[in-house]
Amino acid sequence: MDYTQITYRNQKNELRFSREDGHNPTAMRLKLDTLKFDGFSINAHGNLYSLVMQTKDLSFPKALKYIAETLGLEKSQFSKKIRYPFGGFYKGLMKEIQEPEYSMATYDESILDEYTGKYNLMFFKDGISFQTQEHFNVGFDLESLRITVPEYTLDGKLCGIMGRLNDSKCSKDERWLPIIPCSRSLTLYGYHHNYESIQQKNIVVVGESEKFVQQLHSMGSYIGLATCGCDVSDIQAKHLKALMTSKIILAYDEGLEEEQIRLQAQKLILNNAVFQNHVGYVFDRENLILPKGSKASPSDLGKAAFTELIKSHVVWL
Repeated sequence: MDYTQITYRNQKNELRFSREDGHNPTAMRLKLDTLKFDGFSINAHGNLYSLVMQTKDLSFPKALKYIAETLGLEKSQFSKKIRYPFGGFYKGLMKEIQEPEYSMATYDESILDEYTGKYNLMFFKDGISFQTQEHFNVGFDLESLRITVPEYTLDGKLCGIMGRLNDSKCSKDERWLPIIPCSRSLTLYGYHHNYESIQQKNIVVVGESEKFVQQLHSMGSYIGLATCGCDVSDIQAKHLKALMTSKIILAYDEGLEEEQIRLQAQKLILNNAVFQNHVGYVFDRENLILPKGSKASPSDLGKAAFTELIKSHVVWL
């Protein structure tokens, strides 16, 4: 699809364009201050990245690469214009300090070959379908007898593998061990898998664990991300706000103190001259759905229970 009749509206700092020749020349809008787009005639919404994903039929990582190459951001001559002292060592060090999420070690996905294609009943009984296990490259390590869950950087590169003991009755301390360690506080599980849907729906729901994202996926809901713990790191907060969705809902496990959840949710508020969001958190105060002391995730009890929690038990800040 080639967009046509592109015009710039200075007063609103936006581009208007048509999906095809002869169609409404204002049916599509790209706001240049936020890079948000709306396709009014086709009920499509998102941002520049999801627009490229849809138009070019690309995954999120490939869309990032396409945009970078189109804009010439990876051209070698750019780096020749400035000569940094000591071979750019300090420039690289500063980037690692300021943006550590982009300095993580990554691996070729071929290392997953020995694990993938081996799906498990334990996840299935927890509401994670075999199709979802395949989608997230869940597998099994025959040496450690652990279910393997790959971890990815924000731009979709493999950065680690977590291993879950294939025993639903094991102690909490034995459940998860890294097969290839990574700093999960620098990632958001499900980010590149669900990016396009999150932009289209204009909402993101954030849980604690990888299982949360996978359970939502099996319900047919592709708006889940996970912080892999009950603390929102500064890096995670930065990228959750950068999604610029109108709503962010924190859906942490039962048993946490409300004040603790509220403090985490407050990290996600975005309120400036360009964009404001609405942030809330799930809290089943009377334990009407999540049994008291169960430590259950809002996604553990199925689609109907999760829907009711989102509908009736979100506290908005």
